[in-house]
Amino acid sequence: MSSDLFQVSTRSPGHAETPVLSKSLRSEWVADPVGFITGDLGARPWAKQIEIIEATRDHHRVAVRSCNGSGKTYVAAHIVLWWLMCHTDAVVITTAPTGHQVRNILWREIRRAHHKNADLIGGKLLRTTLELGDKHFAQGLSTDTPERFQGFHEGHILFVVDEASGVREGIFEAIEGSMTSADAKVLLLGNPTSLKGTFYEAFHKRRGLWKTIHISAFDTPNLQQNSVEIPSLVTPQWVADAETNWGKESYLYQVRVLGEFPTESEDTLIPLRLIEAAVQRKFALLDDDDGQVELGVDVARFGSDKTAICVRRNNVVIALESFTHQDTMSTAGRVALAAKTHSASTIRIDEIGIGAGVVDRLRELKTPGVEGVNVARRAGNTEHYSNLRAELYDGLRERFQEERVSIPDDSELISQLAFVRYSFSSSGQMKIESKDDLRARGDRSPDLADAVMLAFARKSERSFKMWF
Repeated sequence: MSSDLFQVSTRSPGHAETPVLSKSLRSEWVADPVGFITGDLGARPWAKQIEIIEATRDHHRVAVRSCNGSGKTYVAAHIVLWWLMCHTDAVVITTAPTGHQVRNILWREIRRAHHKNADLIGGKLLRTTLELGDKHFAQGLSTDTPERFQGFHEGHILFVVDEASGVREGIFEAIEGSMTSADAKVLLLGNPTSLKGTFYEAFHKRRGLWKTIHISAFDTPNLQQNSVEIPSLVTPQWVADAETNWGKESYLYQVRVLGEFPTESEDTLIPLRLIEAAVQRKFALLDDDDGQVELGVDVARFGSDKTAICVRRNNVVIALESFTHQDTMSTAGRVALAAKTHSASTIRIDEIGIGAGVVDRLRELKTPGVEGVNVARRAGNTEHYSNLRAELYDGLRERFQEERVSIPDDSELISQLAFVRYSFSSSGQMKIESKDDLRARGDRSPDLADAVMLAFARKSERSFKMWF
């Protein structure tokens, strides 16, 4: 430890004795975080953990997807302490999907590391806060109120998001609003469990903004040496058991062992691989093709939702559009224009809520082929489906599975289709996750996916069902 560590010693009100460190020493720690974490905090990071430390030093946005038991939370705790010790006005805000995860995972590691280095760090340590001064602290926040993440604009601010796949999008939006400071950073860590959202996009369409790091179980020292070199990390036996119990092709093995985004989730209705195949699939559409053109329309119910229109001819989605902040009359006009442009024979509209007004207006205009569809009504096959929505979506799934659909390469549509979830009621009926449930966990309405589902539906004598 450098001889110029302590210059003076002060005691702030309500705080334990806090060392005041020289500017030169702090500058040394800024430049060499690995040296600080190993030499001053006494940690022993392995190669991938060192990569995370150095990436946080060098980049504003870092995203780490990993297997189980990689030690990502351990290294994140030491990064929190490094950041605080480098600056006299540093702030760290941490979060995770649940209060339990905030208190008992990352902050448990922070508390453990602080206890080992209390004389160096000082400050007042509580369960989810570490206060070194009025503008010098770390705090763990739960994700129930995104507003709590707003208003942080300190000169040196670090956001750490643990298990980032499960954090609501409103939290990421609030964090992004605080990234305006000159030295603002964000570190995302987690198992890659979700195929949508900020964490997923950091490794895909927004990859240019992020420094990304991937950790497989096979990258760890224990698997590299085929022995337990570090007891706290994933072991060869655990990986072998995972292969036996789940299989290498399973969703759980992909996420928890390989640290890969799943090709499909166990409760995902339409696997991503089938959706991607439908993007690549091309059916010939001739200019004189006499195939009927049909529209599916999902009308926005809330301010953040979008009204979506899907146009399909035979097996091919030939047009998609979505828009917001349109009243009933304007929406009816947009739908009528799309129907006229594409010479549509049928227009299916989800008539729940304000969609009923759009149906009524189009009928008043004598627009041909208008069908109101109430997806909350009884399914045609009540034995197998909880409602019509589940029946229609299951029919859409079969169309993807049987390679009888082609869709455009639209990232939002792909994401929405891949995120449709299903479950079964106690009586064995399939049900699709409702839009209200999606909103409750912070996700947007699957407007484009619903429009596609309606476009591929046909009316039968008893109900609406998929046309084959």
